[in-house]
Amino acid sequence: MKKSTKKILTLLFCFLISISCKSQQKNEINKITQFERQIDSLRTAYKIPGISVGISINDSIQLIKGFGLANVEQKIPMTGNTPLRIASLTKPIFSTIFMHLTEKGKLDLNWKIKDHYPDYLESCTRRLRYFNREMPEYSFFLNQYYPERNDILLKHHLSHTAENIPGTAYKYNGLLYGMLSEVVETATNQKFDKWVDSLVIKQLNLQNSASSQLDSSKKDILDHIALPYKINDNGNFERVDFPDMELNAGAGLVFSAYDLLLFDKAFNNNSIISKESKEKVLTSFILTDKTFAPYGYGWFLQKYKGYTLVWHYGLQPNAYSGLYLKVLEKNLTLVILANSQNLSAPFDLGKGNVLNSKFATAFLDEFFEKK
Repeated sequence: MKKSTKKILTLLFCFLISISCKSQQKNEINKITQFERQIDSLRTAYKIPGISVGISINDSIQLIKGFGLANVEQKIPMTGNTPLRIASLTKPIFSTIFMHLTEKGKLDLNWKIKDHYPDYLESCTRRLRYFNREMPEYSFFLNQYYPERNDILLKHHLSHTAENIPGTAYKYNGLLYGMLSEVVETATNQKFDKWVDSLVIKQLNLQNSASSQLDSSKKDILDHIALPYKINDNGNFERVDFPDMELNAGAGLVFSAYDLLLFDKAFNNNSIISKESKEKVLTSFILTDKTFAPYGYGWFLQKYKGYTLVWHYGLQPNAYSGLYLKVLEKNLTLVILANSQNLSAPFDLGKGNVLNSKFATAFLDEFFEKK
């Protein structure tokens, strides 16, 4: 074959590849535009004052945008950089920090929690007594948990399998997960919020995040936090108090949607934990009967059309909610944060099926071929 012919064929091949890439890029843009319309429609339907939305494809941010209001009274719009309380989206970030510390030999998944939690048995007893007496609707957090057992391991708390006989059944329990930050602080002699600052916020140069609302060094960021609302009996937005401002393993972080996507990229690229640790947290916990729980270490996992969905939801009743959804094989991520409960509360996501969420299915329907 003549050199001139080879050159022509090479140029033709490159041209066709370029056309294909541009066509695919245009297709992705069309999907995102269509999803934007759907997401704002869902926001209105579920009476959410404001949502902040981010989408990344192959670790490249393709959408970062706000819809509605971060502050209803002052009519301050929500943006992709608005800081919000992310509720239980704290959990996958905690599990990442936890695994980093295991790599450094400071923690071990198979440690007994009673050996690394100050005042463990007495603390659990006091909490259950308080719930039973003052808030019986919350006694379910501890009435099937038996701290006197000698076989409750850190991995059971991290996988929501610590109740009854540890490791035998999954039941989502934010209070038990939240206890793990006490273990981190005891084992490392450093507050959990300091680990968040050093391993996540500072390392990733996050500009609109804070380890909690109690972080006085982040006043400028916290002054712009989206305010929480509930729907009152008249169907109007009603400003409510902030939830408990303290940070624990299960809740308390303040992030923007943009910063969560930066964390997501670091997580994908093994910047905070190794590939091996990442694979461990993204593996469903195997129960004692050899069946799989819908949860790994800090993440929900399920299959969808042959793909792996890795996700978490956030819910602080009458205040904040969120969704963090990854499609592993497509390297596709969605983050949505809201300043009311209705992004999560209607969908009973603690049982482990993200397809119950109208927001999740709108996203998946748009980015998967419809049959």
